[in-house]
Amino acid sequence: MIKDSSNLIKYTDKGLYCELADTWIDPHKPVNRALITHAHMDHFTFGCNEYISTYETAMILKERIGSEINIKTCEYGKEFKINGINISFHPSGHILGSSQIKFKFAEERWLITGDFKRQKDETCKEFEKVKTDYLISESTFGLPIFKWEETQKTAFDISKWINSAPNKTSLLFCYSLGKAQRLLNELSKTNFKNNIFTHTTIYKMNKCYKKLGIDICDTNKFDKTQDIDEFKGGLVLLPPTLYKRSFLKKFKEIQTGFASGWMSIRALRKRSGYDKGFAISDHADWEDILKTITESEAKNVFFIMEIVKL
Repeated sequence: MIKDSSNLIKYTDKGLYCELADTWIDPHKPVNRALITHAHMDHFTFGCNEYISTYETAMILKERIGSEINIKTCEYGKEFKINGINISFHPSGHILGSSQIKFKFAEERWLITGDFKRQKDETCKEFEKVKTDYLISESTFGLPIFKWEETQKTAFDISKWINSAPNKTSLLFCYSLGKAQRLLNELSKTNFKNNIFTHTTIYKMNKCYKKLGIDICDTNKFDKTQDIDEFKGGLVLLPPTLYKRSFLKKFKEIQTGFASGWMSIRALRKRSGYDKGFAISDHADWEDILKTITESEAKNVFFIMEIVKL
């Protein structure tokens, strides 16, 4: 990974770093100034003196961690300068507010994709094609075995799965920010008429999305103290961290599912313990990673691999 100190962007023990701008990108440890690609917590570190992001990312972060954070915002496509380095945010299509970050110094251009996807998603801005000389790309699903189906097909599969078990409660586990809102948006386009309950963390993010102008269907807030019969035949969206928690044992008849790109691997589906796996991801698949590299016209390409815990 980028270790040559002569490069504009290099990798350090704190993360990606632009020395000329004295600025880190999604740092792993507290630093003076941090550019944040999006509001998932594995891309954010507490304790930085200053953060810079898009407006949507800032609003989501404040909703998640509190309004005391010192964060400045910049519109997509608008350049700003730090120590003579031109920097701009461009939509990455990952979640609401997510960004690619472009650095330009003299005639040299660097682009950090951050987490990105190329599939259509009405809950965030579409991925923007950006030309660059040096590309630093995520590669979470950077293998030929990963190829995503159309999102609407997955939504219909989920709807069919739930409707086929009217006497059961369908528990679908998914990430609270981004994935849950995308699923709700896609399910609203199907013939799904069942009650939908969402965990507090998802319900909170739904409200935040709505405040930012994104149309998310109304749901009921999930309360584990409710009568379990109220959930029968319905869909309950829960974060993966709650899987196998003791309170789930009170449900008499349930079916469980997990919505993740990793569910495209048969062995992982079997080992996960879920009754059903739905392969849907907010990251680019193999073909879209290659497409992005080609369209960027980059002379040099570097990859970042994330380790994701199921």
